[in-house]
Amino acid sequence: MRYLLLLLLLAAGALAIDPTSGKKIAFSDDFTGDALDETKWTLPANRETVSIVKGGKDKVLRISLRKAEDMIQWNGVATKGKFEQAYGYFEASIRMPATKGHTAIFRLGPSDEKVAPNMLALFEGLGADQLMPWARKNDDSGQRDFRPEGKLTQFLKAGEASKKFNTYGILWTEKSFTWFINGKKVHQVDRQEISKPMHLMLAHRVSEAERPSLNLKQLPDDVEFDWVKVWK
Repeated sequence: MRYLLLLLLLAAGALAIDPTSGKKIAFSDDFTGDALDETKWTLPANRETVSIVKGGKDKVLRISLRKAEDMIQWNGVATKGKFEQAYGYFEASIRMPATKGHTAIFRLGPSDEKVAPNMLALFEGLGADQLMPWARKNDDSGQRDFRPEGKLTQFLKAGEASKKFNTYGILWTEKSFTWFINGKKVHQVDRQEISKPMHLMLAHRVSEAERPSLNLKQLPDDVEFDWVKVWK
C-alpha cells in the first residue's frame, strides 16, 4: 500500500508543471499608481469605466460597466502596440463577476485579427461561478473554437471566483496552449502553428446574447485585476 502511494506521489510530481520554470519576467503591472500606466496600456474611449481603486490591502484595476439604454458594450485595456510577445507564460490575478449577463475577459490576441492564421486565447468569467478557458483559431479553412469538453465547469468552490482573487494563466509554447487556475492545469490545445506575437487585453463585456440575463439591480458587479505578469 505504501509502495503504491509512493508511486502515485512520484507520478503526480512528474506531471506537475511550473509554467514559469526557466523564464524571466518580461512585463508586469501591479496597478499601484494613482492612475493606469498609459505607457503600458491603451484605454478605451469610455475611460470612466477604467479606474485604479483600493482593493483590500492593495490597489487594483477595476473595469466597470457603463450605464446605457441597452447595456451592450466592451470595456477594457490592452497592451496592443506597447507590449506584444510570442510564447511565454501570461498570468493575471482576477476577481471575477458574481452574476450572469456580463463577462470578465483575460485575453491574448493578434495585433490584426483580419490577418490569418491567428489565434485568440482567453479566460472568461461568466458569473455564477462559471469559468471558461478556451481558444479560437482563424485560418484559410475558417473559424474553429477549442473549449473543454462537456458543460461549463466551475473549477473553483462556489463563490470563490467572485469573492477573492485567483490566478489565471496561459502558457504558450511551440507545442501547445495550456490554461491554469491557481497553478492547476485546466485546459490544453495542442500545436496550432501560431508564432506571431500577441498582446494582452483585460476587459468587461455585455454582449447581445448576454443582455437578456443581465439584472441591472445586481450592478455594480465589477471585474478587478490585482496584477498582471508575463514571463519569457
